[in-house]
Amino acid sequence: MRQATAIDEKPYGPTGSPTAAKSVRFGKGRAISCRIDPDTVLILGSGRPRGHALSVRADGASSAQDAAFVANWALPASSPSATHGFAALLTQPNAGTPITMVDVDDGRTRERFIVAPRQISIEEAAALIAQTAAGETVAVISRLADQLMAQPTNRGRVSAGLSLIRALQPSDGFIELVGETHDGVIVIMGWSRAFVPGRFQAYLLAGATTVADCFVASFARPDIPDGELGFIAVLETDGRVRADTLKGVIYNAGGGWHMTPAHSRVQVSAALDTPDHIRSVLLEARATPEVMLRLRSAANGFTGKDTVSSLPVPVRMDVDRVFETDDGDMLISGWLLDPEHHVLAVKLRRPGGEARLDDRWTRLDRIDVSQSFADQPAFRASLDSDDQAHGFVAHAKLSGGKPDAAPFLELTLRDGRRAFLPLMPKRLPARRAALQQLSLFDAANWALPAIVDRQIVPLLCNAAVAAPRMETVVDIGQFDENTGIPIIVGSTVGMPEVGPLLALLALDPQTRCAPLVIVVSKPTFQRDLVRLRQLARFYRLSVRLVCATGALDRFDLLSVGAAEVSCETVVTMSGSLVPAAKGWYGALTAVGVDHVGSVISPMLAYDDHSVKWAGSWLSEGGDQLLLDRYAGYPLMAIAALQLTRVDIASLECCIMPRAVLKDAMRDCGVYLGSKQKAREIGLRVNQAGIAAWLLPSIQMLGCDEPMSGEQNGKLAALAERIDVEILKSRWRNGHESHHSFDRISA
Repeated sequence: MRQATAIDEKPYGPTGSPTAAKSVRFGKGRAISCRIDPDTVLILGSGRPRGHALSVRADGASSAQDAAFVANWALPASSPSATHGFAALLTQPNAGTPITMVDVDDGRTRERFIVAPRQISIEEAAALIAQTAAGETVAVISRLADQLMAQPTNRGRVSAGLSLIRALQPSDGFIELVGETHDGVIVIMGWSRAFVPGRFQAYLLAGATTVADCFVASFARPDIPDGELGFIAVLETDGRVRADTLKGVIYNAGGGWHMTPAHSRVQVSAALDTPDHIRSVLLEARATPEVMLRLRSAANGFTGKDTVSSLPVPVRMDVDRVFETDDGDMLISGWLLDPEHHVLAVKLRRPGGEARLDDRWTRLDRIDVSQSFADQPAFRASLDSDDQAHGFVAHAKLSGGKPDAAPFLELTLRDGRRAFLPLMPKRLPARRAALQQLSLFDAANWALPAIVDRQIVPLLCNAAVAAPRMETVVDIGQFDENTGIPIIVGSTVGMPEVGPLLALLALDPQTRCAPLVIVVSKPTFQRDLVRLRQLARFYRLSVRLVCATGALDRFDLLSVGAAEVSCETVVTMSGSLVPAAKGWYGALTAVGVDHVGSVISPMLAYDDHSVKWAGSWLSEGGDQLLLDRYAGYPLMAIAALQLTRVDIASLECCIMPRAVLKDAMRDCGVYLGSKQKAREIGLRVNQAGIAAWLLPSIQMLGCDEPMSGEQNGKLAALAERIDVEILKSRWRNGHESHHSFDRISA
């Protein structure tokens, strides 16, 4: 049974060196103790010959320890009273009270020994045994090691046993090469006199000693003396040992304990090179079938090369695009042609991590793949014209492992062989990766809904996005936020939106003197800075221009702008909106003063005098989370509506506490557009218990959200559908509690 145990190489008890044992001698009627662990003491002494049936009593204990005797040996320089040395292991739980006396009884004679007060180290004990046992040293040490290491979970006893072996056992060959495969197994090669082909447990000396299963094969080497063989071994450590830390191996083979250290010039093989080293000796290696199977498996490891294309069976594979997000998620698209169903499993792997793909991917038709292989003899007879689903899209995440290592695909075939396909992922944020992947597909593809539901939506739902941040602030004119409540304008377009809006704000006496914070992205800032400065100075406006990085939409821009003022209340405004009439700012701020701490939004309308937004309410059932009950109505139909309590306000234009905006934007979801993100922000405000109001007497004119270049055309409707599913998934999985209000006019 494999022991997942790490043992400190330092023995329990006093430290010392073998050379220190020169001052330690056996004396008549005296013994020496060595503390092994908190419960075990090794006693060494000399006296008369002992039989195998022997009991030891410590400090006059009421019961003797019959299993304490381990070994005795003839002393090279004996005396009438001391002809043999002996070693005994006693159980003495009280580590704070040293043993002072032991009685040794073999049934014929009984001797009493006074135990020296100074304890010796395990290394000193080993040196003392070597001095007094002479030719019997190996046998004595082996018997002691057998007893100490019979309890693999007792770290102190095992550490002491290993120290005995290391102190006295001469090197048995050398480890000349150490490598680690991508499967996490350690491979060693070298020569040895004692390594026996087969499977056994070994103690790996690598910092903390680790127990591992060892699979050994031998092979002839002309460069070493007769009677010695080369060996290759696979050590299964479950990732607990690194190849470059291995200093040696201790094992019990051939009836005794042996140690094979790493050579001072040991070669450490890279993971990509290790399978080649195994294959170089595999044909000459001799071992049990189990060991040979392990060696072949390790030899069939990833070497950084495409081995799928060289398979002798009709199986081929390739990838079109591989994206890796900032969170470590991967989105892979490609194709697998396997008409005879040789492939049992497809895994995404890197050292220390793996994820099964074929049980989570979405298949789609790839007629081009069938056509490319239709003329090849290996595929011609097995291709099925009715089955064209060779393509796939898969989202997976490799947890743990080495995040900087290159990933690869591993195919496991029915006959046990493996084939590999290296990957070169493109590092992108999750949102951009999803958009680029979707751009490859035709909107009419029958597999697209499944791809969206099973791959794209989970990718975006699990994605984290870095908070947008301010990079540059430029004040134009005398910016003084104390002259009124600041208006935060977020524009994803820049000059085409902000230019006309500045003109309208300058024409309104109320907004002409209001502090304006205009927030744009970095490319827009660099492009429009000069022109915006000219307009602000021309209109004599108080403007703070903010450059934001990492902002995905207008709401990210608004949150960055709100952080650049100190006023507790702000007015937010999307750059795509324009006021329908003058005086809106004074009316909105006046209502805000009467409802401090609330979020108050004006009505949003189209230029054809129809309602774009006039409040949102939580749905009491069905597939929708929110209902926009007045959307599309003519403005005249709700002309009598006054200040009304709603469930969800619109952050495109509102007056609200600055802290509420900051809290609502924290850890917001990753969306392809901004409409559903606005709904999540509104739901968060509702969940926090913040009152939301609609002020219909103020109207802002605007159009629907402009699509970015990546979302134009066929992706527009698809992006909206994806965002709806993301909102449902995020909100219903963790944000169920919310408050709903009836439509009440105040």
